[in-house]
Amino acid sequence: MASLNQLKIFWTVANSPSLTKAAKQLGLSQPSLSQQVAKLEQSLGGKLFDRVNNQLILTDAGRYLVRRAEIILSEVDETEIEIAAFLNGGRGRIAVGSLASLARTVVPDAMRRLEALRPGIEIDLHELSPVEAVDQLYGRNLQIALLSSFSLAPNRNAFSKIELMEDQLVLAVPAHLDIDGVADPERDLSVEGRDLLNRTIQFNFGNQQNSRTEEWYRRVLPRHRTVAWCRSYESALAMVEAGLGVCLVPHMATQQNGRLLFDVRLYAVPGWVRPIVALVSPQYLRQEPFSLFVQALREAGKGCNPPALRACPPFVLDRTDQIAKNKS
Repeated sequence: MASLNQLKIFWTVANSPSLTKAAKQLGLSQPSLSQQVAKLEQSLGGKLFDRVNNQLILTDAGRYLVRRAEIILSEVDETEIEIAAFLNGGRGRIAVGSLASLARTVVPDAMRRLEALRPGIEIDLHELSPVEAVDQLYGRNLQIALLSSFSLAPNRNAFSKIELMEDQLVLAVPAHLDIDGVADPERDLSVEGRDLLNRTIQFNFGNQQNSRTEEWYRRVLPRHRTVAWCRSYESALAMVEAGLGVCLVPHMATQQNGRLLFDVRLYAVPGWVRPIVALVSPQYLRQEPFSLFVQALREAGKGCNPPALRACPPFVLDRTDQIAKNKS
C-alpha cells in the first residue's frame, strides 16, 4: 500500500519537469527520490512512469494516480489545517511566499483586510524568488505564492492562477539626470549625461523578461553598455541613486505606501507591464481562511497607489513605438 509520503513524492515528480527539479523541491537527493518512486511502483505492482530519453512520462496508471493523489493530499492538508486551527482556539495560519516588493506593498494591506474579515489569522511570510516560491508550493510548504506571471514556465503548473494587479515597468535614472522632454539624447544631453544614460544595470533572473529587457535597451539605447548585474531590484535602485547608471524596474519595487524609497527619477515606459498573480492550490480557493486572504490580496492589489511617474521622454516613446511596429 502506498504511504502518504510516497504519494507526495509521486505527485511532485509528476508535476515537475525533471527528477532533478523534483528532488530539489522535496529536499531529497536524486538517487533517494528514484528509489522512492521505484518502491511505490513495486508496492502497487506496475509502472507509473515510462523512462524515455532521460525523461519520466506518466503511464495511464500514473495519470490516474496523479488525480487521486491530488485529492488525497488535498484532504490531508485540509484536515491538518482544520485540526491545527481547532487546537489553537480557532486560529488559522497561512504560509505565503512572495517577491520582496509585494511583501512590502501588497501583503500588509491584505493582512489588514483579512483581520477585518477573520481576526487572529497568522501569516507566515517568506520573501522568495519566483523559482523558490514555486518550488516551495510543489513541496507543499506554502499555500500561496505571489509573483509575476513572467516567471512561470508554460504548461507546467498544477495551481490556480489568480490575477491581482498589473505592475508597470519604469525607467529609473539618477536624480540629477533630467531627460524630461528629451527627443534626441545625442543632441539634447551633455557628454556626461549621454554617458550616464547609456550605463545600464540589468538583472540576472533567468526568465523571459531578460531577453525582452535586452531588446528594449538595444532599440532605445543602442549605445548602452551593462555596468552591473543584480539579483534584486533594491540593489539596482541603490546603484541608480548613487549615479552609477539607469535601469528598468517594476514600479512597485520603487515605493512603499506611495512613498519613493530611493532618490531617483522614474519615467513611464509605455506598453510594458508585468502581471502580478497569486498561485494557489485549487482546494484553498474553497476553504477559509485561504479564500478570504485571496480576496483580500485582490482588493489590496486594486487599491495600490504608487507614486506618480514622469512623462515618457519623446525619444523613448518614438523608439518604443518602433519596437511595436516591428513586431506587428
